Amino acid sequence: MDIKINRRFNEKELPDMKTIKADAKKIASNITVGETLFMKKYGVRSEAEYKRKMMDAGKIMKHSILGWNSWSVTEDGIRKVYDSLVEAGSSIDRLGICCDWIMGVPEEYRNRFQASGSLIFNSQEEWNAIGQVVPVNPHLGDHMIGSLNSVENVTNGLTAGVTTIGNLAQYFTYEYPGLDMEGYRTEDYIKAMAIMGEFKERGVCMHCNLDDGYGAQFHDVANLLGWAKLERYIAEDLMGGRVAHCYGNLFSDSMLRVVFNRAISMIDKYHTPGTFVNGNTIDYGSSLPRNYAALTSYAIADVACQLTYPSGYAVAPVPYTEAIRIPAPEEIVEAQLSMDMVIEKAPYYARYMDWDKINADAELLVTGANVFFERVMNALDDLGVDTSHAGEIAAVLKAIGPEQLEVAFGAGGREKEAMRGRVPIRPTSIVQTIQKIENDALAKQKFENEGPLQGVNVVVGSTDVHEFGKEVIRNVLRKAGATVFDLGTSVSISEIADTLVETGSNIVCMSTYNGMAYSFGRDLKAALADAGLTDTHVLMGGRLNEAMDGSDVPIDVTDKLIKMGINAENDIDTIVGTVGSYSGISLQ
Repeated sequence: MDIKINRRFNEKELPDMKTIKADAKKIASNITVGETLFMKKYGVRSEAEYKRKMMDAGKIMKHSILGWNSWSVTEDGIRKVYDSLVEAGSSIDRLGICCDWIMGVPEEYRNRFQASGSLIFNSQEEWNAIGQVVPVNPHLGDHMIGSLNSVENVTNGLTAGVTTIGNLAQYFTYEYPGLDMEGYRTEDYIKAMAIMGEFKERGVCMHCNLDDGYGAQFHDVANLLGWAKLERYIAEDLMGGRVAHCYGNLFSDSMLRVVFNRAISMIDKYHTPGTFVNGNTIDYGSSLPRNYAALTSYAIADVACQLTYPSGYAVAPVPYTEAIRIPAPEEIVEAQLSMDMVIEKAPYYARYMDWDKINADAELLVTGANVFFERVMNALDDLGVDTSHAGEIAAVLKAIGPEQLEVAFGAGGREKEAMRGRVPIRPTSIVQTIQKIENDALAKQKFENEGPLQGVNVVVGSTDVHEFGKEVIRNVLRKAGATVFDLGTSVSISEIADTLVETGSNIVCMSTYNGMAYSFGRDLKAALADAGLTDTHVLMGGRLNEAMDGSDVPIDVTDKLIKMGINAENDIDTIVGTVGSYSGISLQ
């Protein structure tokens, strides 16, 4: 088997499962799950219990995500969203609290890092306040389970009364540069799952956003579904918990959203209510009218599915300004009110949808997912992995990576000319979108055949888990003839500098999304100067913002990046010409 395993520690050195579960049980015995205002109002002990009631009643539930950089501002924002919706005759069922990435780092190490501008809980009192502001269910997703701080975050979250905590997927994709603690992280990860499992009878669920993990990097939806099966096997079969999946960020095909919802429900043997179907962010840009249209296109499909096959997923309208800035409370409310109209009109669509075809397509995905799952499990066994040990499985899957998993074990038939050598059973929306953007960008270029960037070495990467921009840049530059060294996602600055030296390149293109553009650019320029790489050209694109000068939300930092000598054109149509000019190549 030609599989390269990029181990960062020896998974065989992890404690045995019996020891990990015993530790988890002891920790759980000292946790008392708090009671939130939401629980008191609806007479429930968990979100899952509430959701089952709403499913039986045929009620569509709604979700939104919010995140500002202090608890006081966050608390005020929660009140504004809730009060404004009540005043408008509307409501919301759950709110996702977006925490800063540094919440995933043990407190004793946090002084080494620059926070990115999202919420940091500074005391247990702030944790406990999450569910005491308004009677809306609080959700904790990012940088909880799967981080370097999983057990502590789960303990604090449960104590605060949060009964849905994530994000399992982030173990595989989010990194904490400068802390080489992969063995510790893996043990902490699965121990946190076991703690959550101790409360499953109460309805406590582990949230997992497939689009934040390896799921976002598969090209075939069948393999994505198979990956969800692997996550369920680890968290449910081995660690005894319950998984509530989430998806949607990277699904721009409205009907594929429905097909996938049916398919993921088919592989859920415990019928655990899902967390939320996230809005499609692929189609969001700077044009607000287009964003309005994008919301209604995916929302009708999501609502119609929940009306016909209730599976507990709350629908999540993405504010229209999401691609421009961190949305204000008023913008969150506006999107929620738009969703109310969609909920009113969706039944007219639902009754005419071809559910037989939808279910048949979903069953095809399930068949492919089963193939992928079995192939991966058999390969792990052949590689000497203990498939009864959750930590060994997670560590080795992470060391193999999604591309190798899909190439070697994907469900689609082999074909030499296909992407990754396989024809997808159903290509993901991200693959379709990447191909369209690439084709549009290349059509505007004035070169043919081999392309003008022959002999040019370029280093590319992403500052965080979001790989969409990086993928487009990499593929366009490759088709233009450049030799591209792809560092992947969550790239460390030292890795960039080392690769520039190793490859002899003096051009680096970084994609960013998570509100860290200025500090990353500043630190990168400083590191390049220290390494004597002052002739390096740095290009940055994506969401070029960060919380600056005491602001509560990230602001655009394009001008600041330009002043420090970084190219911030952020335009895929000009990148070939720009890279060419840095290499003395004219495309005129």
